[in-house]
Amino acid sequence: MYLFNDKINMLNVMKSNRFFCNSSLFLSVSCLRRYTSTRRSTIFALSSGTSRSAISVIRISGPNSVEVIRKMTRLNKENIIPRKALLRKIVDPNNGDLLDNGLVLWFPHPHSFTGEDSVELHVHGGIAVVSSIISALQKLPGFRIAEAGEFTKRAYLAGKLDATEVEGLADLLRAETETQRRQAIRQATGELAELYNKWRTSILTCMAHLEAYVDFGEDQDIGHEVLSSLQYAIQSLKSEVGSHLNDNRRGERLRNGVRVAIIGEPNVGKSSLINILSRRNVAIVSPYAGTTRDIVEISLDIGGYPIVLCDTAGLRHSVDPVENEGLRRAREAASTADLVIIVMDVLTGPAKLLQLSTKEMARLECERLNLSFNAEGNYLVLLNKLDLTSASVSINQSGVSALSCKTGQGLEEFLVDLEKKLAELCANPMQEAPLITSSRQRHHVQVAFRHLEKFLDIIEQQGDLALAGEQLRRSAKQIGSITARGKIDTEEMLDVLFRSFCIGK
Repeated sequence: MYLFNDKINMLNVMKSNRFFCNSSLFLSVSCLRRYTSTRRSTIFALSSGTSRSAISVIRISGPNSVEVIRKMTRLNKENIIPRKALLRKIVDPNNGDLLDNGLVLWFPHPHSFTGEDSVELHVHGGIAVVSSIISALQKLPGFRIAEAGEFTKRAYLAGKLDATEVEGLADLLRAETETQRRQAIRQATGELAELYNKWRTSILTCMAHLEAYVDFGEDQDIGHEVLSSLQYAIQSLKSEVGSHLNDNRRGERLRNGVRVAIIGEPNVGKSSLINILSRRNVAIVSPYAGTTRDIVEISLDIGGYPIVLCDTAGLRHSVDPVENEGLRRAREAASTADLVIIVMDVLTGPAKLLQLSTKEMARLECERLNLSFNAEGNYLVLLNKLDLTSASVSINQSGVSALSCKTGQGLEEFLVDLEKKLAELCANPMQEAPLITSSRQRHHVQVAFRHLEKFLDIIEQQGDLALAGEQLRRSAKQIGSITARGKIDTEEMLDVLFRSFCIGK
């Protein structure tokens, strides 16, 4: 029986195998990081924002960070305890002039955000104070102002963050609503990366088993049931990846904001609606038809969900070329919106419409307005000018509301319907598995899914196992590209193989 006594022999076999490219193509990321870190400059920047504040935080990172402690606080590195704030006089490194009294924190590598030696100066937030310290840092040799995102870039290159965590951190900084914050914090703390790494590990494990079956199946009495188990494992993974893709883009909607278009005839209260929802006059309201001609957009937080609300021109026949351009833009806004709110006048809207479903009401009104109707689209119907009718309006279906934009009557009920619809369109970060949040992630998952399909097709047709293995390799590469771990190192494959399959059994 043929046994491998060490990993080197196995490595030589795997290097020569048709499944893998020449191992010289695989550059060691750790070596690259060590190579570049020795040639980096030391960077600094104001990290707490540019507005006047009680405290400002200036961050320094790089190989010469300790010079800030030595030359601007007159301390030796040995006299400062890592990650412990110390009150010190901060002075100009050239002439010793006192700049401020502040806190100094020392973060030796690799236990810092960037993985490098880092220093933080917590100083008074006056503009002159911050400017004087920034100017003093520029006097130190090898120091420069950081470029946008450079601290996070260095953290990524040091392996402190993967690509999905970097995206999550950026989303966290941009988050304007509570649900956006929740989604971003889950991604920034690695939950999405954990899912993708699990998938990648599963594919690598299957690759290792397939490799063993091809190379040692006859010699080691590895049965054909290995292929059946591989087929079952990849089929299960394919189903999981497919469910992940079939998310109706809810994570991306939550990240970017739900586009909501307000559509209707002239003078039904579209501009009044956007004003009452935004609680300020963002659109002109007048009794004259055709006042709104261009798209008026505003970003709002509705129940914790981000929306981009679009007021549009009233839909009607017109011979005015300027108004017709506004009508074209209104129709385009409706066709590209995630949600369309159709506003109708409660006085002129046919009473029989209230007996129909929301989708049917929306379809009939779209036809009347010469507007394209999407059977798969999302619609809300709003009956406005409730204050002008004395008759009671009975509404029995969700998705239809009645209100008065003038008095606010019915607004709370409408907001309940709107929030419910937004909850359907967006992800719930507290109750669901991590979702795709960017087109970059979706692209790689889609390509990986297709390679899994091709693998299963080859196995079912009893095709070339080398081609089947190549499909797994490409799928793993795509999944790895999401977290920027696209290359499959031969040593990594070897580790998986030794952990999961005993060749000498």
